Amino acid sequence: MSSTGRTKTSVPEIREIAEWLARWARDVNGWDHNLIALGDFNIDRRGDPLHDAFVSTGLDIPDELQDAPRTIFSDPQKPELNKFYDQIAWFAGRNGLPALSLRYAKGDYFDFTKSALTSRGLTKVELSWRISDHHPLWVEFSTRD
Repeated sequence: MSSTGRTKTSVPEIREIAEWLARWARDVNGWDHNLIALGDFNIDRRGDPLHDAFVSTGLDIPDELQDAPRTIFSDPQKPELNKFYDQIAWFAGRNGLPALSLRYAKGDYFDFTKSALTSRGLTKVELSWRISDHHPLWVEFSTRD
């Protein structure tokens, strides 16, 4: 565990998750061919070894989510300190893997803090314990060409 209480994820663990997802995605006739990986992977931004391991097999994170704030403690004045643990990714047709059959439309995050802090009179720390310290990420897909 790190000093923040988070379990430190290792590059081999993240790479194995990416390779496991890639093995599933290669089966184009499988009912589970369309895979979308989402979750708190404890990885950081582009260029970080954990991020690079995550996308090494062809998983793609949309540009709109690359810089979206992930936590209620993100600071636009100090972007180098912001963490990007949560991710949404899918295969986009790189590294010989088939692309997701859905068409990506858009994605972003939802900042619930303004309404939650105002309506309840909570500090960000109190809010993080009562709701979450993570901003929800979302993506929208289309089934139409």
